[in-house]
Amino acid sequence: MARRIPSGFDPAIGKDPAEDYIGPFYLNVTGGVPVAGLLVEDHHCNSMGTVHGGVLMVFADFAFCAIGLIGSEDDHIMTVSMTTEFIRGAPCGVWLESRAQLTRRTRSLVFLQGQICHEDEVLLNYSGVGKRIVD
Repeated sequence: MARRIPSGFDPAIGKDPAEDYIGPFYLNVTGGVPVAGLLVEDHHCNSMGTVHGGVLMVFADFAFCAIGLIGSEDDHIMTVSMTTEFIRGAPCGVWLESRAQLTRRTRSLVFLQGQICHEDEVLLNYSGVGKRIVD
């Protein structure tokens, strides 16, 4: 059971109050492929002792937007639509990671698809469209 944050992951705190409240979420951009992370704590879990589906959806949204911003001049990405597919659960105390692939970037939108995994097990697939925002 992971009870620590893996090397290379930095907390993504202070950019979104809702994500700060639900998380904390983490981001690692050092390996060439950005990876989002979440250490599942008691407050992330449901009455069955597994990570709550709503928390997985918020984590997917965080990863979608954070990864979509990397390498762009955008200040924010606002989720327009997101589809999620729940595949399996995960217990409290584990480390989750999300990787997403940018499939297209237009003048005003980004399209990404990704997964949330615990070790090599896929928990959730997601895909979405985001609005690019420059302050």
